[in-house]
Amino acid sequence: MKLLIGKNSAEASRLHGRIHETFAKRDVSPEKREEWKQACEVFRRRYNELAFPGGYDGALDRLVAGNEEAMEAAICFPEMRPYFFRSGYMFDTLLRKAKHAPLSIEQSARLQLVVDQVRAWKALKRKKQRPDEASG
Repeated sequence: MKLLIGKNSAEASRLHGRIHETFAKRDVSPEKREEWKQACEVFRRRYNELAFPGGYDGALDRLVAGNEEAMEAAICFPEMRPYFFRSGYMFDTLLRKAKHAPLSIEQSARLQLVVDQVRAWKALKRKKQRPDEASG
């Protein structure tokens, strides 16, 4: 599952990058505009399947319903923290929904580890943002 998520993440990033590459030259000629439109169309057409195993559309419903593949993917996704267009929003949503899914004991432990890591990261981030009151 992690291999698939990694491969799909790389492809989603590549396709999104292609949009940015062609965007800069879209007004040069009709051919360049068509190239940009094609890049946008390919990205839109493939995004759902690349964003989440089995497709992101309906993934949250499958997760909460106890679909085995969706539950495993919902644990692997935050463990890996893939980076592509909108993956941060997906990370937050999947993490929140996974807490209410019928996970196995092992999956629950893995999810708890991710939740603890996110909590620690947020605490560290808050600590860095606060001025040191002792030095004032």
